[in-house]
This record gives sequence, C-alpha cells and structure tokens, in this order.
Amino acid sequence: MADTTAQPMQWVDQADAVFRGGGVKGLGLAGALCGFAEHPTKPIHNWKNVAGASAGAIIACYLATGHDAHAMLDLMQKTSFGQFADFPSHNKQLGIGRLLVGHGMAPGKAFESWFEEVLEGATFSAVHKPPENGQDSEEWWLKLIAVDVTGGHLLVLPGDLKNYRDPATGRQIDPNEFSIARAARMSMSIPYFFDPVELQDAQGRTCLIVDGGTLSNFPVWLWDVDPKVAGRPPRWPTFGFTLKGGKGFGGPGALGKVAPWHLRFAFSIFHTAESAWDERFVSNSTRVRTLAVDAADVGTTDFELSKEKQDLLIHNGREAAKEFLDAFSLEEYENTYHAHLGVPATAN
Repeated sequence: MADTTAQPMQWVDQADAVFRGGGVKGLGLAGALCGFAEHPTKPIHNWKNVAGASAGAIIACYLATGHDAHAMLDLMQKTSFGQFADFPSHNKQLGIGRLLVGHGMAPGKAFESWFEEVLEGATFSAVHKPPENGQDSEEWWLKLIAVDVTGGHLLVLPGDLKNYRDPATGRQIDPNEFSIARAARMSMSIPYFFDPVELQDAQGRTCLIVDGGTLSNFPVWLWDVDPKVAGRPPRWPTFGFTLKGGKGFGGPGALGKVAPWHLRFAFSIFHTAESAWDERFVSNSTRVRTLAVDAADVGTTDFELSKEKQDLLIHNGREAAKEFLDAFSLEEYENTYHAHLGVPATAN
C-alpha cells in the first residue's frame, strides 16, 4: 500500500520583503531581519524583491544594494540619527521659524548626503532586473513609495519617475540613472518636518514629493503575483515587516512642547493618516505573512534615542521574528493564496 502521509514542505531560504515606515523605530525592523537570518529551522538570508515607505525605504535600499541583515543592523547602530534633523544651526526653534517661511523645518540634505555615501552613489541601474525572453525589463528589485501632493498621485519608484523631468535641466528622468539615495529621501520626506523634493511634470509644473507613508505606509501588496497574469505561481513568499505601538511625529525627542499647537496638531493628523488606512484594511492574506515589532514608547522622530531604547527595539525585533517564524506555516501561506509556490530560481 502506498504511503499517503503528507510530507512537510521544504523550506525556502529566500523571500520578498516589504518594510513599514516609522522613523527611528525602524531599528526594530532591522532587529527582525536579523531574527529571520538567525532562526534555527526557518531562516531567510536571501531577500529578492524588497520595498518600503519612509524609514522602510531606507532598509529596502540597503538590502537591495547587496547588504545583509547584520550589516543593516550594524549601520543603524553606529549612525547618529540626530544628524538628519538638520535644523538651522541645529536649533529646533529656528527650524520652526524656517517652516513659517518655507516648506519644512529641515532641508533634509544631511540624510541624502549620508545615504549617498553609504550606497556609494548607486543608481537604480544597480537594481535593474535582467532581460527576460530577449526583451529589456522595466522592472527593478527595489520599489519605494512616495507621494506627489501637487498632482495627487501615489508614486511607486523608480518606475513612475519617467513621468517627471529634472527641474534643473528640464530633461525627462531616466529611472535607471536616478540616485537611489535621492529616491529614499523622497520617500521619507515627512511633511512639515523635511522639505519636499521638487520634480517637474510634463506640463512644466513644479510638483512637491513627500513621504510615502502619507498614503500607504505599509505597501505589502507591491510584490503580489497573480498566477493567471504572470503565467506562473509565486516563486517564494512575501513577508511584511510592520510596527505596533510607539509614538508618532513630534514626540518628546523631536519637538515636544517647543512647537506651537497647530504644528503639533498637523503632525498628529499626518501620523493618523499614514497608519489608519493600512491598519483598517488589513486582510487575512496580509496577516498570515506579516510580523509586527513592538516599538514600545519610541517616537518616529526621537532622533536622540538612548542606547537602552535602541537595544530594546532590536531585542523586540528579534523576538517578534522568532515568534512569527516558529508559528509560520508554508502550507497555510499557500492555502491563503490558493496556489503552490513555484520552484525557486537560482539566486542572482
């Protein structure tokens, strides 16, 4: 008699990932990535397609350009986040004054310069997918979310960049030539806090590009594959990395009671908008593939985070990853999507 006992599915050591925005709370997501790599029976070391919004975009960019989870964590631990709050003379009150006459409390140049150096000037050509069936691909291993508040569009970068021109030259933007660091700067441009990035649309209008979390702070849908359209099932799972708890913008470490009430109220509105939509429409297919890291009482813009709080976020990330993978089932994942995973492709 044939043995009909179901055999456990073979674990796949590669996956796609989508990272939620959350400012300095992203340390918890870096800890979770290490937890995935360190799991004794269900590790993930090879992240194929990666995406994110705001701080999640920073993590996605670093992974996409050839770095692993532990390098990501090391980078974040040794980085002084306070340098990114580049208020005039590093003074919060002067930053508020700057906002009254401009578009943000801080220009955001410090972050872009730092990340440009970290990524060694990489452009999206470095993460461009190879040709398929003899045809050039218009896909990338990396996608970032930003928002054009002038045109009223959700942007998926780099693909949507082809619809804009460089304000300095008037030339149409080639996505492959665009700086990854600048795209990340666009995705994490917190309204009021950082200056928006300016691009020019086809009509010559100046468009203001801001934080992707304004419309979708957790775009876990970005790598979903429809087997009927793609002609194949997904080759590996997609995991979402999100945050729970914590505080929004304008917390004690950033603005406290220094800012006037109407500015703190604006930050509260934005914090609600960038989280409520994604949380309200969380489906079962999102829950089965998403782990949530407890951000404790850390605020998005608590740039001067203590060593103890940093260690807490990292610990919470590792613990969340272990608990998630201990309970995660490939069979349940497949049943959710009504399709079996295809044969994993050879890592590029």
